[in-house]
Amino acid sequence: MTQAAGQQPGQAGRIPELEGKPRPGTWSWPSPPDPGDLSRRIASRRAELRLSIEQVAVRAHMNPRYVEYLERYPARMSAAGLRSLAAALETTASELLGAGLGTPPGHGRPAGHRTLARLTRIECFELIAPGGIGRIAFPMGAGTLVLPINYIVITTIILFRTSPVGVIAAYANDSPVTFEVDRVDEALQQGWSVLVQGTAGTVTDPEELAAVHRDVNVWPWAGGDRDTYVRIIPTRISGRRVIELAYPA
Repeated sequence: MTQAAGQQPGQAGRIPELEGKPRPGTWSWPSPPDPGDLSRRIASRRAELRLSIEQVAVRAHMNPRYVEYLERYPARMSAAGLRSLAAALETTASELLGAGLGTPPGHGRPAGHRTLARLTRIECFELIAPGGIGRIAFPMGAGTLVLPINYIVITTIILFRTSPVGVIAAYANDSPVTFEVDRVDEALQQGWSVLVQGTAGTVTDPEELAAVHRDVNVWPWAGGDRDTYVRIIPTRISGRRVIELAYPA
C-alpha cells in the first residue's frame, strides 16, 4: 500500500492491512520527510519520554506506520485521535498544537495538595543529563545577567557554545557562575528545578577542543557564530520538585 505525502492513512490511525509488516524506520515512503509543527512536537515529546514509535502506537491504539507518518508529514488529525495521541505522550492536545507558547506556564490554581521535595545530587544530575535549555547567571556591573543557553552534560560537566565576542565568553575565565534548569508539566501542575553553582571557562586546549568539535553535538538555537565552547564545572548542585501529596498533611 503506497501513500502519497498529502494523504493520511486513516484518521483513526489504524491500517489493518499493514499489521505485521516491517518495523518503524524501515518502511518506504513516496517522498522525503517534510514535518510540520505538530510533527516536530510529537517527535520531540516521544524522544523526551524515550519511547519508540511502536510503544507510542500501542499506548494510543494506533498503527505504528500512522505514528511515523505523523512525525514525517503535516497532518490534520481528528479530535479523538489527537486526544488519544496526547494521552499516549503524557501531555495535552493543546500542548501538541502549540497552545500557550506565548505565555509563561503556571497559570491557574493547583488542584489537590502539593509540597516541595528536595532532590538528591544523583537525582539532580539525572534530570539535567538529557541536555536542552538552561539559564546561566553571572554578575555584571549593573547587576546579575541571566541568559538562556542550549547545553549538554558530559559526565558531570555542563558544556555549551557561545559567541567568541559575547558577554559570556568575556566573563568565562574560570569565573563563578550559577546555572539553572527547570521543567514544568502544566497539565499535571508539577515540575522540578535544579540549581548548579560552579566555575565557567572556555575550552582552549587544542586536543580537548578537537575532541569537542568531533564528538559533541550541541546546537545553539540563537544561531550565528557560536563556536566558542564553554564548560561549567559544578561545585554544588541542588534541586527541588513539586509533588502531590497522596494524603494531605
